[in-house]
Amino acid sequence: MFYVLLIMLLLLSAKADTLEEILSKVDNNPYIKSNLNMVNSYEGEIIKAKSFTNPEGYIEMGRIVGSNPSAAITEIYISQPLKLYNQRKYQIESAIKEKTFQSFQFETFKRQYISSIYMAFYEALYYKELLKIVEKETDLSKQIFQFVEKTYKLGEVAKLDLFRSTKEYELSVSKLNQYKTLYFESLKNLSALVGYKVEDVEGDFFFVKDIKDIDFENLPDIKALDKKVKSLEYLEKYYKAQSYPQVSLGIKTKEISSGKYEAGFMVNFSIPIFYRNLGEIVSVKHQKSSFEALKDYKINNIKITFSSIKDNYQSIKSILSDLNNTLQISADELKLAEKSYKLKTISLFEFSNVKTQYFETLKYRLELYKNLHQLFSKYLEIGGQL
Repeated sequence: MFYVLLIMLLLLSAKADTLEEILSKVDNNPYIKSNLNMVNSYEGEIIKAKSFTNPEGYIEMGRIVGSNPSAAITEIYISQPLKLYNQRKYQIESAIKEKTFQSFQFETFKRQYISSIYMAFYEALYYKELLKIVEKETDLSKQIFQFVEKTYKLGEVAKLDLFRSTKEYELSVSKLNQYKTLYFESLKNLSALVGYKVEDVEGDFFFVKDIKDIDFENLPDIKALDKKVKSLEYLEKYYKAQSYPQVSLGIKTKEISSGKYEAGFMVNFSIPIFYRNLGEIVSVKHQKSSFEALKDYKINNIKITFSSIKDNYQSIKSILSDLNNTLQISADELKLAEKSYKLKTISLFEFSNVKTQYFETLKYRLELYKNLHQLFSKYLEIGGQL
């Protein structure tokens, strides 16, 4: 019992966090910051796409050795590659759409992370509520044990009742210790997820929000795929533009005799006879088709999942509505059974059955609420609003 009292003291002294307090710190979580920085890194790709190609050139030094050696510049060449056929525009648009794709992906990741926190929080709160039920069950078992022990010493009950009441009380204490351990383990799991120590949680476990309809087409998951397809479309156009002759303009100055130079303009161009970026173009086309198919699959998958969640959610709420009436009857039955046993009108075995049924009903109700929170967590994961 000292161990039980010590744990209770720790629970009372610990600061309890609400779900709202935990979620308010999400943006400062290193895990979230890490993923956000990865998204921001794509800004570099946009800067890269907007930049112009650097000029190229060379300088030739002549007459270093010979009959009249001197270090003289004999030729200078400078050229500027040109991004024709809207190459720069396509590259910029592709990079912008890719960053937007990554931003929507981050929104999806963050939403799923919040969904995991929601479930971990209510998992911990579930064990906390379960502890309350088991503590109540343990207190009642202790009262009955003390009553049986007293009446046994007076010779009013059989030793079998003493054995039964002792066993039930010791078993309830053992369960209480087990659930306390499970509660602390759930707090550790929550702490590992949020990135700091959560010592206790508090909230209304029996309050559940309504599940609202989802605009499937406007989910970040789906919009991300649209942006990815657009990015690939521009990338395909960019590769096609690169398959045309690539042109650069240059100026060249050359020594024609000692101390005399001539200058002229030059146009350099590639001749794409053997390879016209066909590999890149084919690759991008298949990637685009892949993401288009993935979008259709995801929309259908989310719709089916949402429908299943909504149906199960309503079904469990309906069961809970009926169960509340049963629970009140069970509570009244337990009070009557306790009174009847003390008046010797029923046996300890009959009282134990009534007591077990009542507390099992309480635990069943708690389990149903846990199922509701699990469904709501899945609802958040697929795009629902908290």
